[in-house]
Amino acid sequence: MAKIWREPHKDSGPGEYSEPAVVIEHRTKNATLIPEEDILVRVASFTFRFSSLRQLRDCLSYYQQKTHRSSIIPEKKIIAELGLEWREQRSWELPRWFEKLPMYLLEEPKRRKVVHALTEALRLVEDGKL
Repeated sequence: MAKIWREPHKDSGPGEYSEPAVVIEHRTKNATLIPEEDILVRVASFTFRFSSLRQLRDCLSYYQQKTHRSSIIPEKKIIAELGLEWREQRSWELPRWFEKLPMYLLEEPKRRKVVHALTEALRLVEDGKL
């Protein structure tokens, strides 16, 4: 059974790790007075942390696929996005969000649990019940 909840957004400091979690992308500071909240989904001994509905949808879409293409980005695509000096701009030490996820979540029984939990979280958020 998955646990789904919201909590105030908290920037983690350097070297601060409480439990396994993934933040899909960084975001800018909120310029409004409305406090930011993250959506957290704990399933299969792993906690996902989403700061937007788009992130939740992207992750759900990723886990709905049974097989994934290679994570290698073709050089032509990188040059089109970053220009000819892409090697200076892109650090290979910085993984993309889906490369931070543990591989055991892609095993079929756990993948199905993740898809079910993320679908439920998306439904709760869209219905305004979370």
